[in-house]
Amino acid sequence: IQPPSPETSKLLEVYPQRLLFPLEPKNKETTGSGCPVTLTNNTDNYVGIWIKPINEKFKETKIMEPHSTFVVYATMKMHAQPPKDTVEFEVLMIIVESKGDHGKLESSISGKLKMDSGFMVNVKNLKAEVYHAMLTAITCEPASCQIISRSIENMTLVTSIDAHPTKPWIVTGHEGGNFSIWDYQKQETVMKLQVNKVPDKTTLMFHALSQRIKVRPPKHSLFSVKFIAERKWLVVGDGDGYIYVYDYTNTELHMVKKFEAHDKKSVNSLAAHPTEPYLLSSSTIGTNIKVWDRSNKWKIFRNFNTKPEIAYYNGVRSVKLNPRDTNTFACVTRYDGVKVGNIKRPSSLETTLTGSFVMADYLFTRGDEHLMVTLRFDSHNSEIWDLKTQKVVHTLSVSGHKTTWVACHPKLPILVTMLDDGTVCLWDASTYRLEKMVHITDSKCCDLVFVPHTNGPLRLAIAFETMIAIMEVNLPIANTSNASGLITGTN
Repeated sequence: IQPPSPETSKLLEVYPQRLLFPLEPKNKETTGSGCPVTLTNNTDNYVGIWIKPINEKFKETKIMEPHSTFVVYATMKMHAQPPKDTVEFEVLMIIVESKGDHGKLESSISGKLKMDSGFMVNVKNLKAEVYHAMLTAITCEPASCQIISRSIENMTLVTSIDAHPTKPWIVTGHEGGNFSIWDYQKQETVMKLQVNKVPDKTTLMFHALSQRIKVRPPKHSLFSVKFIAERKWLVVGDGDGYIYVYDYTNTELHMVKKFEAHDKKSVNSLAAHPTEPYLLSSSTIGTNIKVWDRSNKWKIFRNFNTKPEIAYYNGVRSVKLNPRDTNTFACVTRYDGVKVGNIKRPSSLETTLTGSFVMADYLFTRGDEHLMVTLRFDSHNSEIWDLKTQKVVHTLSVSGHKTTWVACHPKLPILVTMLDDGTVCLWDASTYRLEKMVHITDSKCCDLVFVPHTNGPLRLAIAFETMIAIMEVNLPIANTSNASGLITGTN
């Protein structure tokens, strides 16, 4: 095989080079086992991918877009005894200039790729290059994850989650109008409170019918929770537009303040400034992002309006502070893309990214790059954007799955994506390598947050519809040990 140029070879990667398969499948009904393989294309061209175990047929997976990462599963049949000889997988990445050229190459192969002279003639005629990699597969005992579960009595759907910066506490807000603070080390509930009374069945039925006319969340539900550890406060936002502030000194809850923030519109997102007395709030059915000054009796400090010029109705899905400049923030609007503002500047918001986005987060970088990871309504993939050029610089996707959630560590190049089957993916954001995949539950992810690691390893707290999971992030870039741990609290 004629190898690609040295310059091209540096822009293509197959990772890892050694595939680890378990000695036995997860259940007796499974006949095979899969191992994720990360394929990265940093070229400006399209890349077709073929992969196969030695002595079997090549199978095409897909065509990769320029500047993209695609995760495929290398599968190996399970046997009663491990194979005596080393099993190898062969990977071909065929670089073409366009999708049309890829189609021509695929037609000439007719679904049966053979490494013969005819194949090489077709490659040469299309001016394509072939990148070839051999992966070694070994069988081993699977890495274990410690799972500790607990039942939470009479709890409804989890809507929001936050982690205390110094204590092993996770707070969860619930659709039933209550919140709970859980100590994940002691495996016990530290504090809990029913903030709003749950309506009777007739009222709930009337609300359900009203959803067909106009989408409004239940007024009694809690939609956002946030620790302000400096003051030993917990802030929660409900479905009727109110923000509640509770003091939790000596693990006893006392209300400090209650005020109407969004005029009967649900408070869906909160962001607390790390060094100044500001709290940002927003609503999915409101156009305003409000900045509250807790040092001045919680009076409003700034009010940003996201209402677009064309659309009549807009809403804010989330608001995030920029870790590199905590006076700036980004918000994801329902119909007008991602907008950026500055707390200290009363000017209008600037539209940074246009499109229909579900969520966005700032991506940590060590250089002068300003990157953001996003999810779109009409895509199964996550996208990395350059905020300066307002262009996509890379896409991440996993074969056969839709990405449903993204989050970034504020101080480390770690990117988390959640898949539609309850699998968490941990990526190295500097190389776009998938470093770890862990399937936790079949339930849907509702929220997630990194747990500060001041007194231990870096952890990730994930809220699912029916459980809470605390997972150790055992990556070299997180400076943690090789041991893997998972702590869960079931609903």
